[in-house]
Amino acid sequence: MLVCPLDCWDICVMDKKDNKFIPTNKGVTNNYLCYKLNNYFKFPKYNIEFNLGEVEKVLKSVEPKRILFLKGSGNLGIMQNITKLFFEKLGATFAVGSSCDGKGEEGIIEAVGDTHILPLKTIKEAKNIIIWGRNPYITNTHLIPYLKNKNIITIDVRYTDTAKHSNVFYQIKPNSDIFLAKYLITKDKKFLKYTGLDKVDELEKVLDESIILLGLGVAKNSYGDKTTHTISALNRPTAFLGNSGEGIYNPFSFTPKNSMPLFEIEWDKIDLVFIQGANPLVSLPSFKIPKDKKVIVFGKYLDETAKRADIFIPTKDFYAKKDVRSSYFHEFMFINEPTDDDFGISEYEFTKEMYKRFNFEGLLSEDEYIRQIYKPVREVSKAKKAKYIDFKIDYKDTTYLVTAKNKTSLNSQFKRDSFAYMYDYEGKAILETKVGYLEVEVKKDTTIPKGIVFMYAGSEVNKIISSKGKNATYSEEVICKRL
Repeated sequence: MLVCPLDCWDICVMDKKDNKFIPTNKGVTNNYLCYKLNNYFKFPKYNIEFNLGEVEKVLKSVEPKRILFLKGSGNLGIMQNITKLFFEKLGATFAVGSSCDGKGEEGIIEAVGDTHILPLKTIKEAKNIIIWGRNPYITNTHLIPYLKNKNIITIDVRYTDTAKHSNVFYQIKPNSDIFLAKYLITKDKKFLKYTGLDKVDELEKVLDESIILLGLGVAKNSYGDKTTHTISALNRPTAFLGNSGEGIYNPFSFTPKNSMPLFEIEWDKIDLVFIQGANPLVSLPSFKIPKDKKVIVFGKYLDETAKRADIFIPTKDFYAKKDVRSSYFHEFMFINEPTDDDFGISEYEFTKEMYKRFNFEGLLSEDEYIRQIYKPVREVSKAKKAKYIDFKIDYKDTTYLVTAKNKTSLNSQFKRDSFAYMYDYEGKAILETKVGYLEVEVKKDTTIPKGIVFMYAGSEVNKIISSKGKNATYSEEVICKRL
């Protein structure tokens, strides 16, 4: 039995026959697979001969603290994190933070203690569901059966596929979600005006009998944590990207001795970057690696970062290695049992070999780690009650660059869409933010509201997006110069 490891709300369970995945009805799969899995083998791995002796030599040539370990989320199998044990023993510096949900997660943890999931039973039994800044018809397709015959209210900055299937749709101005939440709590009309809405009668009517499914869209700005904190203060059963580690023992979860914020790397203190399962030169906002730094990439594709590497270590594909997977959507876990062999080396095999070469002790067997981690059904706690705080926000009603996930890509993997989309223009344009410039091809899309330049994530757009500290923010003020 194979379990999809991709960074996605769903965990699809499948079989493999030749170069094709066959969906099952296990978990939430419902005999359906997404574009990425149906076209998986059209995007071949980069298989190149590698020498772990060379890796050892390079690692030993650098002061451990001057080695930056950066792990991405290209594969969310829990066993992928075992490499952290080696780099912690080595004394490397960890790049800590999130290119995804970290900003929104901060606010929810402060408000209610953790980013709890909502058990599927809660979603099944709900009559009214508010989908806020989330587009499950594209990003969480296995949630769709649970939305049937419900009263669905969608809140978003654009008319999404989910909005099309909703009973009520409220289109709000970008980055104004916090003001809508403030209005719903205080009933003060001054907050509603920021959203571009005159009234939200249907939302107010059912709010006290609703659950809320939150997406990244509410938190893609510098005050995203304050937005999720305020929405949490509505004190309705709410699910953001849940803590996939809740209710389990994770031997790879710890606070590293040495770390740097992901978006504030002190490059003068780093000589070597070891990158695992990531393409940060594309998928991280404004991320650059100085030319004088050595780079080792442990990954799958010959992407932009792999081309920059001095050494590339090909990982085995997920169907060729044991793993265990948890979800940030639901409470179920699955063990991935390999069906084929593959060129390369697994994360466990790499860690075991490095332990041996560096004379480290204490590594357990692969099966023992999986035994410790795996629970068929995770225990999920209830959120504590949140207190409303009247956060002061410096809101600008201007043109924003807005990004979202695409159904044909994931981070920078698979089939990217590098076009920009605008309400009333088609042709070439230059997008200017405080970070820099990007020339793009614009397509006209009347579902994109005025005041927004829309692009899909995982493309060149990240070159003109800024972030500070540990967690990424993706919304930028933008000037669009039409050519």
